[in-house]
Amino acid sequence: MRRKTTTLCVIARNEEATVGTTVKSVLALVDEMILIDTGSTDNTRIIAEGYGARVLDVPWEDDFAVARNAALAEATGDWVLILDADEFLEPIRPVDFQRMLNDPGAAGYRLRISGARESSAGSGTSSLRLFRNHPDVRYRYPIHEQIEPDLDRWARQEGLIIHDSALTVIHDEQRVERQNHARERNLRILRKALAAQPQEPYFAYRLACEGIVELDGEVLPVVGLKSALGYLHQAWTRVDGLDEQQLRDLSWAPDLGAKICSALLAVGKLDDARAVARRLESAFPHSAQVKLQSIAADIRYLVEQGSELPYATTAELTTLTRRKLEGLRAQTRAALDAGLKPEVPVQYVLRCLGELALAEGRVSEAFGAFEQALSLDPSYSFGWLGMAECSRFAGDRKRALKLYLRTITESEYNHRAWLRGCDLMRQMDFRDNAESWWRKVATLFPEHPEVMRQDALENRKGVPVH
Repeated sequence: MRRKTTTLCVIARNEEATVGTTVKSVLALVDEMILIDTGSTDNTRIIAEGYGARVLDVPWEDDFAVARNAALAEATGDWVLILDADEFLEPIRPVDFQRMLNDPGAAGYRLRISGARESSAGSGTSSLRLFRNHPDVRYRYPIHEQIEPDLDRWARQEGLIIHDSALTVIHDEQRVERQNHARERNLRILRKALAAQPQEPYFAYRLACEGIVELDGEVLPVVGLKSALGYLHQAWTRVDGLDEQQLRDLSWAPDLGAKICSALLAVGKLDDARAVARRLESAFPHSAQVKLQSIAADIRYLVEQGSELPYATTAELTTLTRRKLEGLRAQTRAALDAGLKPEVPVQYVLRCLGELALAEGRVSEAFGAFEQALSLDPSYSFGWLGMAECSRFAGDRKRALKLYLRTITESEYNHRAWLRGCDLMRQMDFRDNAESWWRKVATLFPEHPEVMRQDALENRKGVPVH
């Protein structure tokens, strides 16, 4: 096995607290280290140079791609490894690392990201950080920069593949003030980029991501959802007109589609959500993220419309949904067996299986699925919510109420538990408790359709009659 050389490329600014850990984590793996300094006033340069890195000054232009590409232009290794200055690589034996680099069919590897709020790929679980060094492969976009479009195009020409990898990058959790500063910077750069290139859907998509809050992959109707949905729609109208191959070339398109589907469900636009899901499934039939959102939309459809649908239609959709879930379950098991972090955790699938069973009236089967999800993660709020719904279905309202409370104890952002618990309190004539819960719902989820409907009614009541 001929040894392949690797260049570490890092961009940094005032990262003296973490850059040493970053460099040390790869000393046994790389042959060259290039650090692009975008204006440090601390000891970042001194620390990096002390470990043998070559430090180059590049003026900051509100463009991460420019800084990344400045490092790539200097790289001489066969391969490039990308780390941020607040990240480090989990240990891997050099011989195993070399085995990855010597795979003749590999163009690059997506590495698992642990501890990151999100990755540049949008999924929050992996990011393309290790790839062959080639002059045609460069980063795009000034923020949330992407190397995958160029690498993917070059790889197809060469008959190579981008692989997922169990190799993990650990992201140092930032202090709150640093997170706020990074978000303000990101928003500034994205708005400037969108103003300069209004036809580029990626910028609208990333602006939407900055304003979305999610729980278990479900977009929440909190402050900012309306604005985020506007950006998602702007991005989606740009990509929806592409043919399927063009759509597949956008590595972030599944995440865009999944987010817009979930956001549409959050504001009660079920038919629109299902239409987006069908378009996505056609283009990305193997994407677990896309399948999960399609399943979520179909389960919601069965719950809300099932009683009005012909039996044959309901049975067909239920069978298809269950088949998709079992396929996802097998896909998740295969990822775990391969030592990879699955795109859809097991408890997500169990939750959906439980919800589907409950929609069919199979309460024992639903209870078993939710119980199994909780055995994997006792803090899983949607598992407790499922148990509450099972108890309610069985007529045990007091137990259901306790389980709704347990659900919001595990996560106060589980808006379904707040709403369902509030509804049950009203049924049981616990008026004061229901009012207290509703005030919390209105505070946490002001853009939920039911909250907005109630607000509209209250406003109409307050208008004097002339």
